[in-house]
Amino acid sequence: MKSIVAVNTNIPSADQHFDFFSGASLRDHDIVVFDPVLPYGDRIQFTGGGSCLTVEATAGMVKAISHWASELRNALKANKTVFVLLNEYMEDQGATGSTYDRKQRTYSTRNFSNYQAIPVKIQVQNARGEKMVVANSAYRPLYEVLKDFAHYRVIATSGNGEKIFTARDGSAIASLMRLDGHPGALILLPYFDFDEPDFTETGEDDEEIWTTAAFQKSRAILGQLVAIDKHVRGSTERAPPPQWTEDIATPQLLRTMDDRLALLDQKLSELRAEQVEQVENRTAVAGYAHLLYETGRPLEQAVENTLRLMGYGVETLRIGELEIDHVIQGPGGIRMIGETEGKDNSAIDISKFRQLESNIGEDFEREEVEAPAKGVLFGNGFRLTPPAQRADQFTQKSLINAKRLSVALVRTADLYPLAVHLIDHPDDEAFKLACRSALEETVGSIVEFPKP
Repeated sequence: MKSIVAVNTNIPSADQHFDFFSGASLRDHDIVVFDPVLPYGDRIQFTGGGSCLTVEATAGMVKAISHWASELRNALKANKTVFVLLNEYMEDQGATGSTYDRKQRTYSTRNFSNYQAIPVKIQVQNARGEKMVVANSAYRPLYEVLKDFAHYRVIATSGNGEKIFTARDGSAIASLMRLDGHPGALILLPYFDFDEPDFTETGEDDEEIWTTAAFQKSRAILGQLVAIDKHVRGSTERAPPPQWTEDIATPQLLRTMDDRLALLDQKLSELRAEQVEQVENRTAVAGYAHLLYETGRPLEQAVENTLRLMGYGVETLRIGELEIDHVIQGPGGIRMIGETEGKDNSAIDISKFRQLESNIGEDFEREEVEAPAKGVLFGNGFRLTPPAQRADQFTQKSLINAKRLSVALVRTADLYPLAVHLIDHPDDEAFKLACRSALEETVGSIVEFPKP
């Protein structure tokens, strides 16, 4: 029994689904269906028009593109069959860093495209159409299944392998490719998805579920993909039944079996959805450990999540050219502005104070702000060393500067036991209050939080 995985696309009868940012492995599956569309990522809007992905979103997108290019190449090397749904060719740019000078933030960027996730250079041009011509008769059964369902979004502009389907002018819209030294087959297909009104309905708890028609169509398509997998491997096993056999008379038992299979498919789909939700929830909870060893956006996110556990509201403020990562609002009315910094093998120095002081000043200049916010510097110094063995987290100059600016200093590793306790005891309001009091009452020194 062939195991089929759908990556970055939803196919009702697939054995498993992976999203673009999952970082999942394809090792457990025989056949891969891959959609190269780029998911949405957080963006920076430029004052002069246009936008790009944020630094964090860029890092995640580039990492995912590289991951899938490697996974698909390894799948082909392992003699697996990879089907790529030829979605629209997309180019985008993302920020890789920024500098701030005279109230002007300048971003350095890099360009990338969605087709970089495919482990071979494919020359395509965006062009849409629905009429397909069979160029290789071995794929006619697949054509019969797809002809009223799929459409093409790109055409090949140079020889991308052996033609399977073409547009009416002979341009390739589906083809078979082989990579030198990789026994598997890379098959480029016209685009299809199950985003149709007839394929979903409202089930219990007002959740959208797949219809019987969706499962029937997906089984027909996946059946053809399995047959093609056998064909490209040179298998002499039975050929797939042609499309017209769907109209012949069948026993009632077969229809009963189909209904039972549809029900089982639906249950499997629900279990997979629950599994995905549990994996996402586990990832979120495990992310609190970033307080101990991370830097950059992962550390910032862990700090924000912990502050929320403590009862604070946390948001990012972006007004014109003013960008403040952590605006912290306490239930008692206190307002704080935070900055987060991680260092591999050193203590937190005074460099981050410049940004923190600038943000507090610019925030105070806003008409609706009546008093300057309290500053908080979250530091994760010596992050590669076990927390119990770390030296002082903040330099002497940082301690002096904290007193000068009345800033509270927080060792992010100190937040981790608080997070663990509050995750397990979310209703411990007394402990939340004690944590908030420690943060709010500390001025010019390191915060000493209560022990859980």
